[in-house]
Amino acid sequence: MKKTQTESIMKRLLTLTAALGLAACGTGVANANDLFNPDLNILGAAGANGQANPGPDGWSIDASKTISGGFNDGADSESWCNGINDPLQDGTGWGLFFKPFQGSTNANPALDDLLSVYFYQDNSSSPGTKYTLSAYAVGEANYSGYQTGAPNYPGTGLYVEFLDASDNVLTNYQYDLVANGLSSVGDPVPSTQFTTPQYTAPVGTATVRVGAYMTNVWGTAGSQSLMMDNFDLESVAPPGAPVITTQPSGATVSPGGTVHFTVVASPTPTSYVWTLNGNPLSGSEFSGQGTATLTVTGASAADVGHYRVLVANGLGSVYSKNAPLALTNIHLFPTVGIMGSIGDTYAVQRGPTITGPWTSFSTNKLTMSPQYISDFTLPIAANQFYQAVFLH
Repeated sequence: MKKTQTESIMKRLLTLTAALGLAACGTGVANANDLFNPDLNILGAAGANGQANPGPDGWSIDASKTISGGFNDGADSESWCNGINDPLQDGTGWGLFFKPFQGSTNANPALDDLLSVYFYQDNSSSPGTKYTLSAYAVGEANYSGYQTGAPNYPGTGLYVEFLDASDNVLTNYQYDLVANGLSSVGDPVPSTQFTTPQYTAPVGTATVRVGAYMTNVWGTAGSQSLMMDNFDLESVAPPGAPVITTQPSGATVSPGGTVHFTVVASPTPTSYVWTLNGNPLSGSEFSGQGTATLTVTGASAADVGHYRVLVANGLGSVYSKNAPLALTNIHLFPTVGIMGSIGDTYAVQRGPTITGPWTSFSTNKLTMSPQYISDFTLPIAANQFYQAVFLH
């Protein structure tokens, strides 16, 4: 006889609301911020970029080890800034979390097993545009990036790269956080904001790549994390380039509704490129993608997210701020996934805490594995937990 077992416990349903974009959130630190998802509150799927945990949507992660090659869990989004560590106290509680579980170092540099992680976002750029990059950062007491006298000197900082149309690096700038006073402390001391000098895009620039780097670091005994949040990329366009005078506004509609996003810039741009969550638009619901006004007709859950536009002329380009689209008057129901042997019977239960008390609302004999059971008796609510218990 099989023992009673819990197959699946869902996360708090409150987090599902934010993940599906039912409220306008995560619009950035400042209106002029050129980055998508600068506060890292919009999470991508687990396993993205080869990482074990969810990373911030719109950002890329390049992680490797000197001996064993690529590794996962290089950087992810975790709720490190839920309390006093949240520099903006925005209540969202997500930031870049890097903890070098792997890797080691010793007196012989040839034997070091070191980790390197590049966390970055690419955006279109043009020659002559000037940029500054800011972020909040704090490290724990044993973060190995502080070991400036160690073999293969570790590095921790912000970086700005300019690339040409073939993705060749034209210029690379690095801003060392340790050399500029990165705090060697952890909870509950808040993080510090760092800002790079202003860098100018050289001739031939097509892309600006910005982010953070952690190079030649390794695991320690504990209290070894680096945490960052609220990235802010500010640009100054060259003379004659477009300047946005009216930013697109966010909107909330019912499913099937129509939304218009409009931008006004001077002098009049020669091109407009609208994106959703940093990705090109595709779908029959979109019209006006190459104009000052984007229209979304018959909005659905697939259209929820953050819209922005790149406006340009022959002298330069500039991004608008993010304009969120949210849906209202929709109902969500929790779903439990059960994995087991075909023919096994499970009771699906819900409760107000992770330890119950539990109430059964469905009994199911598996016809496939995994099999998904939705709770249509209870619309989405906060602080509900689910489990599937084997019966026979």
